Amino acid sequence: MRLARVILPLALFAALASPASASGSGGAAAQEQAPASRQERLTSAESFLPMPTLSSSVLQRYSTLGMIVVDMGIDVPDEALRTRAQLNAPRLRDALRSAVATYASVYYRDRTAPDPTQITRLMQQAVDRTLGASGAQVLLVNIIYQRRQPN
Repeated sequence: MRLARVILPLALFAALASPASASGSGGAAAQEQAPASRQERLTSAESFLPMPTLSSSVLQRYSTLGMIVVDMGIDVPDEALRTRAQLNAPRLRDALRSAVATYASVYYRDRTAPDPTQITRLMQQAVDRTLGASGAQVLLVNIIYQRRQPN
């Protein structure tokens, strides 16, 4: 109870102070430079379509052992196919999530390094199947396995 009396006023002060300090002396220089979009941080290519970070739980023997997180994008040089990919973005995300979940539950074994070749193969098949044509290339940016901490 004593801890709550100390933490509550500090949290309230921090919440009220944040907007005041954020609107402070930003100046003209801070307003000119907008933060880079996710695509601009990864590449300047127009053909690159960044995808949201995908994650899936690693389930083995009726328990969650960890989480696989994949950061990736799709390179689509053909403009017509790129337009189709942008229009089908929700279907692409669903197919990619299913591919990561398939890898995490079928192919991945606990306490081993994730296999980027296998993940890329599953994701590439999902993209080609969803778009109905080949020509889009899956590019992995990052793969992380987070092991669940024991209780």
